[in-house]
Amino acid sequence: MTTEFEERMKELHKEFDNLSPEERKAVKQKIKRINVLTSRKLERMKHDLLRMETKRAQLSLDGESKELSDLEDRIISKKREFLKLLFKAKENCSKR
Repeated sequence: MTTEFEERMKELHKEFDNLSPEERKAVKQKIKRINVLTSRKLERMKHDLLRMETKRAQLSLDGESKELSDLEDRIISKKREFLKLLFKAKENCSKR
């Protein structure tokens, strides 16, 4: 499960072109200045992702494969939403 999950995460990051930490920080600052609601939505999604990652770690230690695979699918979909929103906001901020 975990190797498949890691491969899917790598594919997801390749799909959305990894941002360097400096670029990500600059984008987040622009979003925070220009669109507060989007900024808060991104922060909430990030918090949810961290919570799900923590639960994933606990399930992997417990060895519950069915719940783990379901949670990994939810993490991938949430991460995809997060990256879509981040890149959409990046494009909108760069236009201004």
